[in-house]
Amino acid sequence: MTFSVVDLFIFIVRRWWKMLIAIACFGGLGIALAFLLPKRYRAEVKLLPVTQESGVMGVLSGLQSQLGITGLSIPGVEASEMLFYGEILRSQTVTDRVIDSCVLLERLDVTDRAEAREELAGMTAYKLLPREQVFVIEVVGPDNVLVADIVNTYAKALDYYLTHSSNTRGRHMREFIEGRLAQVEEEMKTAQDSLTEFQRKHKLPMVSPEMGQIQAFAELKAQAMQKELELEYMRSFSTTDNPQYEPARRELAVIQAKLASLPPVVSRYLELYRDFMVQQEIYMLLMQQYEQAKLMEAKDTPLISVLEWVEPPEVPYFPPKKLVVLAVLLVGLVLIVAYSMIMVYWEHVLAHPQAHEKMSRLRSEAKKTFGRRRR
Repeated sequence: MTFSVVDLFIFIVRRWWKMLIAIACFGGLGIALAFLLPKRYRAEVKLLPVTQESGVMGVLSGLQSQLGITGLSIPGVEASEMLFYGEILRSQTVTDRVIDSCVLLERLDVTDRAEAREELAGMTAYKLLPREQVFVIEVVGPDNVLVADIVNTYAKALDYYLTHSSNTRGRHMREFIEGRLAQVEEEMKTAQDSLTEFQRKHKLPMVSPEMGQIQAFAELKAQAMQKELELEYMRSFSTTDNPQYEPARRELAVIQAKLASLPPVVSRYLELYRDFMVQQEIYMLLMQQYEQAKLMEAKDTPLISVLEWVEPPEVPYFPPKKLVVLAVLLVGLVLIVAYSMIMVYWEHVLAHPQAHEKMSRLRSEAKKTFGRRRR
């Protein structure tokens, strides 16, 4: 026993108004679902790491030309920082910063930070687009303003962490040289004040001695110190009868005589001026190293660029209203066609006694079989 598609088509045409009412009902149900389903908004911010090498090298070359420095270079850094952005954003430090900045305890209606962290973790996702070299932070939630605030705060928190909490070689070197600069600057000021006070006290003219005089004086002082150490060393393991002791003592006496030939005022003035010049040279050297350390820190510190800050999305991404209505209509059409097929088949069965008898036997056998199983 069979029935044709024509029979099905005739059945539908005869009841077209009922079919239209059914389709309209399913359409209304789809529209109701589209508006009644909870709305979900999605906001995402795209981050791009900033390449700083070209700018740093330009500044470096300019610094070299101004200071006359050669061979000044900055070591390179690893270029895979984006792989760790997700771990940084999942850290409790960044998460708590987002919770406090966005007042999530109130806006998410949670009681404590642990619950807020769970809610935030469920709303947030991270992904890396390797081809574009872009890192994406995505937040999904029921409030469009909330998701925009959270995703923007995540981007700011990541940038703050990378800028202020990244321990790089350049940062360590800069901090160390800053400490030494402050110390040397204080020592240079002390040496300069001592020199100025000595000149004022002895009414010396404010004229710098020649470099040759300072070098000669420094060499004599160094030779005297060397001979004194040599004599002290010989006295530690021998007596003055040592044949090497007397020549060394005479050499020291000659050097001391040369130093004594200088007027005490001049000798002290040269000594103070030498100390000031030494501190000044050390300060200049540290300043050059300080500039190098700042450039190194600028290159070592990973920075990010936000391609576009997020505005609160106006249209929710879920539910997709058109798709929901179309899906319900499609289900309704399938059900209507299935119902029509069943009804046409049943009419066909009733119209043929033999088929009706077979269906009756089938029902009775089914009742017997399933009835025994129930008992």
